[in-house]
Amino acid sequence: MKNSVCIVGGCGHIGLPLGIALATAGVRVTLLDNSESRVRSVSDGRMPFLERGADESLAAVLEDGRLRVTSDPDVVGRAETVVVTIGTPVDEFLSPEIRTFDRSMGAILDRMHDGQLLILRSTVFPGVTARLDRRTRERGLRIDVAHCPERIAQGYALEETGSLPQIIGGVTPSATRRASALFGLLGARTIEVPPVEAELCKLFCNSYR
Repeated sequence: MKNSVCIVGGCGHIGLPLGIALATAGVRVTLLDNSESRVRSVSDGRMPFLERGADESLAAVLEDGRLRVTSDPDVVGRAETVVVTIGTPVDEFLSPEIRTFDRSMGAILDRMHDGQLLILRSTVFPGVTARLDRRTRERGLRIDVAHCPERIAQGYALEETGSLPQIIGGVTPSATRRASALFGLLGARTIEVPPVEAELCKLFCNSYR
């Protein structure tokens, strides 16, 4: 498990560039995705969307074995860190559908175990990270939880992942330290804030896109 990452939703616009960047930095990365067509495409070295510089980088990390792709959810339990790119969906009134998010996260938590680090990467509403941490403890699960939002532009993710400052919103000092160490491998400057500030930062950035 040491220095290994599983990215849930790993073949999408958020997960795939991050996976390539981490694998290039020497981390063992597994991309988990429920789209069989995307899994096949990425496994064959074909990007499912346009991303500058990604074709060559994807081929390199697949060839040396640092990146693998699967649709088997059991890989969640085999990684030191689990990065989730699932956001909080909204209904027709733009209200957060927390139950849908809870069901998705519940399936992930069912496969996690003590000692892992769980990072939320997509947009979530304020308070969701702390709420998720409480849910893990109610399950008797001792893991670190953090929100580390992506703020990159689609198509330029590989270029911006290591250059833009990375917001780190760990629920505990341990979560903050571990998440900072992971993103520090990419060369990004890390900015440590409370989880709710990380959540608000992402929502604020989205409102100006």
